Amino acid sequence: MGKFFKNKDSFKRKIQECVEKPESSFVLEKNLPDSRENEDIIKNYEEILKNDSKNIENLLNIGSAFFLKNEEEKAREFFNRAKELEPKNYLIYMQIARLYHEKGRYEKAILNLKRARSLSPDNPEIYAAFGSAFYGISKPEEAVKCYIKAIKLNPEKQEYLINLANIYLELEHYSDAVNIYKKITELDINDYKTFVCLGNAYSELDRYDKAFECFEKAISIEPEYHKAYLCYGIVKSKAGKSEESIELYQRAYSLNENDEKILIILANTLAEKKYYDEAIKYYYKAIKINSRNTLANIAMGNTLAVVGRLEDAIDYYRAAHKLEPDNIKIKLLYEDAVEEYAQMTIKKITEDE
Repeated sequence: MGKFFKNKDSFKRKIQECVEKPESSFVLEKNLPDSRENEDIIKNYEEILKNDSKNIENLLNIGSAFFLKNEEEKAREFFNRAKELEPKNYLIYMQIARLYHEKGRYEKAILNLKRARSLSPDNPEIYAAFGSAFYGISKPEEAVKCYIKAIKLNPEKQEYLINLANIYLELEHYSDAVNIYKKITELDINDYKTFVCLGNAYSELDRYDKAFECFEKAISIEPEYHKAYLCYGIVKSKAGKSEESIELYQRAYSLNENDEKILIILANTLAEKKYYDEAIKYYYKAIKINSRNTLANIAMGNTLAVVGRLEDAIDYYRAAHKLEPDNIKIKLLYEDAVEEYAQMTIKKITEDE
């Protein structure tokens, strides 16, 4: 076949898969109640309030339980009672913001955080929560400003530093990311995940020796962390050492055999090195884990076509086309394969005659 759909993600996208994504920065003393606790609270809320109807914590727990059950009108009843009792308690608004954040309603979370900030203007938790919410609505630049403010108020909080560094990496502010990751490793010399992130950031600056040192350090701290090997392999490949990257991917796979991304990246690298039979084996495993992975189906089709198994390739192109019927590139790829196979079949019949 003369045409092949690109089966590789960019290096940058591969790296982002390895990075620990920013987490929620709501650092309240108590976790939200789980589903069983919610049911118990809702079932017994009258009894809970019977002895102390003005207990703020109880009112917030009951309101949270109703909110998480999607009974928001009922939830507001208890939140409003809490506000009436303690109108200057910023934690009430933080709790409501956290609930909206949990449901992905970040704009509502931000509105409540503004009220919390007006009551506690120098509280780092509030600024970190703003950062998390702004990140949720795809405003990373605003998130950066909020995390910087939170760090100024609490410079030793690693969670804030990690989230800021990860966003810098996403924004391609690589030098800034390196500086923050280095600070985190100084605060905790055994933070292997941050050493992986630091290695990723160094690699974006083409400082491969530094990147390799970071991955080696991460592995020495936690040799069972599969992402360290995966990211190390990706950076080795970017540095032109794809043979070494294959060994690292295989080690990552041995530690996490259910991660289809590892399998696809490994198979892509094997295919690039023309180890087609090995690549096919790993694509097959990836598809077995997740048959709805479009990239895996296309890549398998491409590799089968390269080794002359066009009829088998068509099956995988067809699967990819069914998964994304509106994708013109996949549609054309599938149609080209079918047409070429038909021409090959006609030619063979003619030659036999």
